[in-house]
This record gives sequence, structure tokens and C-alpha cells, in this order.
Amino acid sequence: MISSQREPTRHGDRFFPLARYTLSFSKDFPLLPLHWHEEAELTLIQSGSCVYHIDLCEYPVREGDIVLLPPAVLHSAGSFPKYRMQSESFVFHLNFLGIQSADICSMKYLLPFSSRDLRFPYVIPSDHAANPKLREIICRMSDLYLQQQDGYELLLKSLFFEIFSLLLPYRLTDAKDADGSFSKSQSDKLKSVLDYIEMHYPEPLSVRDLAAICCFSEYHFMRFFKLHVGMTCTEYINTLRLEKAWQMLNKDRTPVLETALSCGFHNLSYFYRLFRKKYHMTPKEVLRQ
Repeated sequence: MISSQREPTRHGDRFFPLARYTLSFSKDFPLLPLHWHEEAELTLIQSGSCVYHIDLCEYPVREGDIVLLPPAVLHSAGSFPKYRMQSESFVFHLNFLGIQSADICSMKYLLPFSSRDLRFPYVIPSDHAANPKLREIICRMSDLYLQQQDGYELLLKSLFFEIFSLLLPYRLTDAKDADGSFSKSQSDKLKSVLDYIEMHYPEPLSVRDLAAICCFSEYHFMRFFKLHVGMTCTEYINTLRLEKAWQMLNKDRTPVLETALSCGFHNLSYFYRLFRKKYHMTPKEVLRQ
């Protein structure tokens, strides 16, 4: 995979590649955009409910559910209109657990998990037999991470291994996951399109060219994209261009006209209108701040 929806954030650092995050959906932040990262992800839904889209499949989750994602899985999440959702996540690179070591833990568990030869359910619901113990472990991990007393790194590492050992009896077989190959194929097609958009967003982009990447008709492609990304192709491209423009204005202090042209907007009034709708301020106001 190239860069497309790969999350640019480094989670932790080279020597401690792990970070904890909290997420709260609200009216102003109802969506976690489609993305992927090299790290695995472990999430506890603390309250409320939402819908995860993982490898293009839909997974409703609610309070007490746990989400476990292997590396490089395309995923997003969105809240229900009437419900807020709060969650706590640990995003961790498998290097933290020693995937590069030539030992039995790496060869038998970590490498297969990374390549998805060893598969667990993406969602472990609150009524799952392993869920209570997993929630207990995640709460302990949270305390360790926040307090950061001597040796907390060792304890965190051991708890991740405990999670894997708890889930082993519930690994997925081909019979339980018969549609996995189809889902992965569709996911790879979408990743290819997102990669292409990321690399060429300053240029004119047509539905015909993007559909050709998937070997779809334009009609099929537009339905496919809207279904799995949650917005039309044009909306997605404009959103990406606006995010790039925000970075240029806010971080690089690039003049407005240069920013618009560099991000693929060749109509300045159209750029202003979309920018203000998304950020509730004009590009010039960003520069002034």
C-alpha cells in the first residue's frame, strides 16, 4: 500500500510504539474518517453506541463492547444521531510485543495476527465469554499508562500477551469467516482508489479514471464508493483538498491563492465557500490567527 488513508500520526515513539486515546462523538464530531495505520488497535466502548465500518463491513457497537483491529485494516466509525459515544483506544505497533524476534511467540502468534492468518473477531461484544476479563485488563492498562510508574512498560507488554492468550480459543476459522476473502478484495480496491486520490489530489480527477482502477463501471463505482466511504467521491476529494489547504494555511502560512491552486481548487470563490462551510472561518481568517 502507498499512503492514501494511512494515518500520518506516529503512535508513541520508536522505543515505545504505543499510545492511548479517548474519543467522544458529538454533533460537531459525528464521524471518525476512513483510515488505516501500521499499528494494531484495541478499543473499549465506554458509553453510548456507534457503527464501525471495518474492511467495508458494518459492525454496530455499544457500551461494553471491545474492538480489536490488526495492522493495516481500513476502518471508520460514525455515531447514531441520538446517541453520543465515548471510547478508549490503545494503538500499538507489534514491534512493541517483539514481532521482529525469531521466537515462538512471534512466529506462532504475532506474525500470523499481522498477516491475518490468525484472526479474531473484530468486535468482542459485552456478552462474550471473554469480554469481562478483557475489560478488566483494559482498565488496568489505562491506569498503568496514565500513572507511568517504574516498570509500567513491562506490565503493559505482559497484558497485551494476556489478551492474545484469552482470545485464542475464539480464533476464527474459514467456516466462520467465509466472506473474508471477498471483503479483503473489495477493501484492497478501495485502498487503491484512495491511494490514487492522495497522490493526485492537486490534479483534475474524474470518476471514469477512478472507476477504472477498480475495473468498475462509473455507476457501480459511485455506488460502491458512497456505500463504503459514507460520502460521494466528489465530497471525499473536496474534503481531502480542504484538509490539505488547512495545513498549508495554518502551518506553512501559504498565501490563499497559492494554497487554493496547490490543493486542486481553480475557482477561488468555490474554494472560499467550501472552506468556510467546513471550518466556519475564511482562509484569510486562518492566516490572521
